[in-house]
Amino acid sequence: MMSKSILFVFTFSLLMFSCKDNDSAEYGDYKKVISLNGTWQFLASNDVQIEDLIEASYSAWDTLQVPGNWDTRDRYSEYVGKGYYQREFNVPENWDGKQIRIKFDAVYERSKVWLNGTLLGEHVGGYTPFEFNITDIVNLEENNSVLVEADNTYKRGAWWAWGGISRNVSLEAHEDVRLVYQHITSTPNFETNKVQFTVKYKIENNSNNAITTQVQSNIVDVAKPEKISVNINAGGTKIAVLKFTEELSKVKLWHFNTPNLYEFNSTLSINGKVIAEKTDNIGIRKFEVKGEQFYLNNEAVRMNGVNRVHDHPDFGNTEPYHLVKQDMLDLKSLGCNFSRLMHAPLSKNLLKFCDSIGFLVVEEIPVWGDDDEQAFPNNPLTERWMKEMIERDFNNPSIVAWSVGNELRNPGEDWSDKALTKAQYSYVDSMLDYVATLDNTRLKTYVTITSYRKGEIGTEPYEKVDFISMNSYGNAPVLAEKTHKKFPGKPIFISEIGIGQIGAAPHGKLSDELVDYLKKLKTYPYVTGVSLWSYNDYRSNYKGTPLSGFREWGIVDARRNKKEAYSQLKEIYKYWQE
Repeated sequence: MMSKSILFVFTFSLLMFSCKDNDSAEYGDYKKVISLNGTWQFLASNDVQIEDLIEASYSAWDTLQVPGNWDTRDRYSEYVGKGYYQREFNVPENWDGKQIRIKFDAVYERSKVWLNGTLLGEHVGGYTPFEFNITDIVNLEENNSVLVEADNTYKRGAWWAWGGISRNVSLEAHEDVRLVYQHITSTPNFETNKVQFTVKYKIENNSNNAITTQVQSNIVDVAKPEKISVNINAGGTKIAVLKFTEELSKVKLWHFNTPNLYEFNSTLSINGKVIAEKTDNIGIRKFEVKGEQFYLNNEAVRMNGVNRVHDHPDFGNTEPYHLVKQDMLDLKSLGCNFSRLMHAPLSKNLLKFCDSIGFLVVEEIPVWGDDDEQAFPNNPLTERWMKEMIERDFNNPSIVAWSVGNELRNPGEDWSDKALTKAQYSYVDSMLDYVATLDNTRLKTYVTITSYRKGEIGTEPYEKVDFISMNSYGNAPVLAEKTHKKFPGKPIFISEIGIGQIGAAPHGKLSDELVDYLKKLKTYPYVTGVSLWSYNDYRSNYKGTPLSGFREWGIVDARRNKKEAYSQLKEIYKYWQE
């Protein structure tokens, strides 16, 4: 008989293998998306002039694979600064008359892009997508040359600042009118036994004429709501809203034990002709706070996890599917269902896999520590990071909360005196307000290490968070008690817990002290779960890193070899589930 664990892996492997890749499907009589992944020319230089780059002999450069990170190559392993990527491409003949864009899923961290010697623009932020409309610049009848500058000088936190084009690059073709996104909210009401659906469609009209378009949506095997009409001015963009309800009995809810997904299709048409379509997988679920507890689908839940650093010696922070699958199935096997995995927007393939296996995620932008220059109120850059992340990831049912930062505190060596500065307080306060304007359907939080120190009501925006995320590298039960006493009435999730680095594989283990803390926290009804820092060892040049160059906080090492800590944690989380 097949074991449950083998059956689980096989089932989800089959599910992911059979998923429709809508972006690469043929649409009409032309291919909608062309990948620019593959071999690019590469030059690492902080001295070269832009004028020389535009006219360079690129064939004399080195080559690198995209997506990828230059630091995974020995010759560039310590290189910090600007890296230049170049490649040529041709546009299909049947793209004439289409709107053509070039899209980057992520470039770390500051980037500039040129096409045929013309600067398209710049982007700041290493983990979120950006694109340029190149319709008026691209050559339709001859080769095109795209040049990208990536600069990894900017660094946050203790994780390695992997440089380069770390996620997919593609060319996209659209009609003049396109469906940019559909943001789908599906909220079960357990009193009326209904599901309320709200869909926000962002539609863009690149033509010189006002148009009227119709949007038809369909949830496969569930519902086909009424078609809606949308009027859009020439050169304009409009957000259209569709609301409808369905019987709760018609759907299967998404849960960490039963991650049911539905295909949500929409078509955009003008005068009966379909000109655009979009498909997203959705999960129907309700994740909320009642008193000092988390509730999933009207049931109180307590969930544990492990933080996972997007890091591997061979892949950097580029996330190949096989690694994502291996790591996340391993986390589930440990009894993990909930975590703020990383201090930055996660890769899209990781989030899709979390959707498919029922792993709940808090997603966060990279604002961290006592010296983060971004921690000031109404910061347009952090607002853009948050907007890019939420717009990309809105439909992932695995995401249940947004976090605006991690471990902000005043500078200085006296840890007992840590509190938010006025600027940091105002940053968190204003960002929580901003998040609510982008998505009022999910919970909001920020990760504190000041709540149990000098933090007080009035110096931390306690009122605006839906739950308290608290990191602890000391006596976690005592620190949780202090936090609860000062900030009562809300759930506390221990978003990071540890005492010291675990040590190298295979003998690195959790200390007896930490094991006792993890077990004791189960008895605190307002502690909704804990998340160990961390799943994997990771490359770093942060203070305290061993000579190996990898911080040894993981229950597995950088190449995923298990430590004694792995088995210890599995037993502890089994105890939590009893």
